[in-house]
Amino acid sequence: MVVLSFAFAAIGAFVICLAAVPLARGLGVMDIPDGQRKLHAAPTPEVGGIAAGVPLLVVLGSLAAGTQFTPLYGVLTAAIAASLVLGFIDDRRHVRPAVRLILSVAFALAVLYAVPAERVSFFHFTFLSVAIFPATWVALTFTVLCIVGLQNAVNMADGKNGLAIGLLLIWSVLMLSYAPAHVVPALAALIGALAVVFAFNVRGRLFLGDAGTYGLSIAVAFLALHIYGLEFVTLSADIVALWFLIPVVDALRLMVTRAIAGRSPFTADRRHFHHILQVAFPTWKPGGRLGLYLGLVAVPSALAIPYPELTLLWSLLALAGYGSVLAIARMPVAPAVRLSSPNS
Repeated sequence: MVVLSFAFAAIGAFVICLAAVPLARGLGVMDIPDGQRKLHAAPTPEVGGIAAGVPLLVVLGSLAAGTQFTPLYGVLTAAIAASLVLGFIDDRRHVRPAVRLILSVAFALAVLYAVPAERVSFFHFTFLSVAIFPATWVALTFTVLCIVGLQNAVNMADGKNGLAIGLLLIWSVLMLSYAPAHVVPALAALIGALAVVFAFNVRGRLFLGDAGTYGLSIAVAFLALHIYGLEFVTLSADIVALWFLIPVVDALRLMVTRAIAGRSPFTADRRHFHHILQVAFPTWKPGGRLGLYLGLVAVPSALAIPYPELTLLWSLLALAGYGSVLAIARMPVAPAVRLSSPNS
């Protein structure tokens, strides 16, 4: 089942990616350069989310119908589909951030109501000998914030070819190290689809689109919650937090600085971490900057697998790397460069 899930999702994603241009034109989701924020060279199809999401939904639907985990996979399928549709509508015609936020919260609450076990009802940390059990309303609120927060963090990171998909791919692979057997086919499908879309996206042949950032991030969020709830002895809460640390911290930084400046926290700008990397390392090739960002996420998280007792240290090192890049970008000797493309 694992190999079949991986192969089906990968082949399905590949077929959709090959048809990306006519599909995007037919659906009305070609991303047209505007010379201001959208500085890519040519119109680009925003169907990466569809390419990865549709095969994943087919696999999850088959798992819901053919296994004993129908509630889990049935609800997860519905949540991903709803988020894909929301993102697709936003790709076609801009949806106000407040509306997207309300709908995302509603989707998360619906899943948590249907499958209460997905709630973070306790916290098990590597540095504490006892678990912490918050009040029910605190657990529910925290879980919703985690889900919606990750969706927005991935959406904010989606401005450089390979970045958002690379993050989703890293998290999916990391989950494999802890996942119980019944989750592995779903992760295999997610990894297969993401790997194919990554290959197309990193070459600029298509973009993920909001359909992808919303639909695929909610898949990662709920799978991570499910695995943590079952495997908390080996997968502690601080390890999960380490996985998502850098993009979430960057999203919080952006929202706080925008609010301080008197702007909406969801206002678009060019102050994301991937933009700052361009200022800090202007002579690096785009692949080098992409590798640095992904490395700040992947390396500390990978080190936590053999050395979980040092998770706090790995987190501090990741934050130190993130802070160092911010500091380098502010140095007077850093040359002023024009950020040539949000996907460079």
